[in-house]
Amino acid sequence: MFGTLTCYATTTGTSFTKENENVTKVILYNVKKGQFLFIRNTTGKIIHKELIKITGSVSQGFNFSSLENGYYTLEINKDYQIDVKPFTIISGQAIFHKKAEKTTFKPVMRNEKNLVLISKLNFEETPMQVTIYYKDEIIFRDTIEGEYLIEKTYTLLEEKKGSYKIVTKANDRKYIMEFSLK
Repeated sequence: MFGTLTCYATTTGTSFTKENENVTKVILYNVKKGQFLFIRNTTGKIIHKELIKITGSVSQGFNFSSLENGYYTLEINKDYQIDVKPFTIISGQAIFHKKAEKTTFKPVMRNEKNLVLISKLNFEETPMQVTIYYKDEIIFRDTIEGEYLIEKTYTLLEEKKGSYKIVTKANDRKYIMEFSLK
């Protein structure tokens, strides 16, 4: 899994060019059909959401002239990562901040029988909170700090059949996995 995540980290890219006064052309490289593109404002509210419909490189023209002056992010939500491209709108013109771009890796969660396995690349060593719910009641909390590669396994009681929900919080984002033990 680590190799897969590392491969994703090294094969992403985006370029920005001005097509005309009101349109900025954004080219996204190495995207896959089914991934999402979001534009968020300063508060994190999604102001544009788009499903990527092809695999490979995608060229898209954006007219940012209707946006208020301020700070925004263009995000490409991929399988194991989120590529964040910040930009500022000044008088309807988009100014992308290439040096401030970053990639946030999502936690990968899966369950096998009564085991919950969570892994995450964490180059910034930001804390990750894990909360496990059984039938909508919290049964366990954990905070993982100071690790470049998070690899955790949690064992659930085999006799506690029913619905579980795992909520992880990292990099100001929440990730949820739901499953049942039968």
